[in-house]
Amino acid sequence: MLGGYVVEPDGSTRDFAGQTIFFSFNRFRDEICKTGHCFVCGAAPSKWFNNEHVFPNWMLRLCGIHGETLTLPNGQRVKYGTYKIPCCQGCNTKLAEIFETPVSKVIQGGYDGLIAYIKAGGYEQIAAWLALIFLKSHLRDFQNRVSLDQRQDLGVIGDDYDLNELHHIHAVARANTAGVDIDDKVFGTLVVLQVAPDAKPIAFDYCDNLAGRSMLLQIQDIALIYVLDDCGATAGMLSEQLKTLPDPISQIQLREVYARHLAANFHIKERPVFRTEFSGPDGRPRISATLPNLELLDYQPSVFGGLLAGVLEDFADMFTVDGESGAGALRIISTGRVSFLFDENGDVRSS
Repeated sequence: MLGGYVVEPDGSTRDFAGQTIFFSFNRFRDEICKTGHCFVCGAAPSKWFNNEHVFPNWMLRLCGIHGETLTLPNGQRVKYGTYKIPCCQGCNTKLAEIFETPVSKVIQGGYDGLIAYIKAGGYEQIAAWLALIFLKSHLRDFQNRVSLDQRQDLGVIGDDYDLNELHHIHAVARANTAGVDIDDKVFGTLVVLQVAPDAKPIAFDYCDNLAGRSMLLQIQDIALIYVLDDCGATAGMLSEQLKTLPDPISQIQLREVYARHLAANFHIKERPVFRTEFSGPDGRPRISATLPNLELLDYQPSVFGGLLAGVLEDFADMFTVDGESGAGALRIISTGRVSFLFDENGDVRSS
């Protein structure tokens, strides 16, 4: 027992009211990921589940995409409005109170309103909310089959995931629901940009990378890039390179900014170490981080190039590179020698 908390044999921790404060790795893997327990409190599936949208309901309404579909890695198309993960009614309501109601008001206030909110101290809430979306996106892959052919039992997409990092992100995303404090240095790099209007504006866009623990979320003209586990390191790594950007920025350029942050995170040699501990005079649970000296791997242009080509695949018919479009353009981009942000002299391109 720790103060007012009980440590279970598997390493999980609960308070005297029975609320789980910390999920052990094994319990997170077996119950939350593989068995479909409520991802917030850990309750077993029951009739009291109404489940949680991966992308919040208010966001789907705002962007008008309830009936639109997203394409999964296995090629299956699923409507955004039906894309959910297991969650009990009580936790669904709690998530709305903590995150969705206040964040939706901020986002609907536009780019300037979001910037003002972050400057006024809302950074940590926005960061935790983005971690929540990232978490839900990857937990959903434990329902998504590898093969759409029912005759082939190849398991689910999530079977191949390294869950150690997702375990930490789960702890951060649900911390506010369990009364767990989070040290400031635990949060990652957050970039907020305004996207240029387009003749055919994309009201919503999302991509992420579990191995690189990074995500891009666009809601109308607001774009958020978040590196979840770098403790702010990529911001410093890219501060000089990205100090001047197109304003506003095009969607292809936005994908490049995302790819540059993703590549920077891949080049960090030694990762921060995160833990949930019970310390201080009140013994409250807290997620903390131990930061090693920042050392970088030797820069590999092909790492950045491969990531950039990957995130631009859906746009490949919209541009030409050295006279090539489509797959040919992507092959050139994958060398890491192409930029939509900067010209050959290093000057910023227009949007």
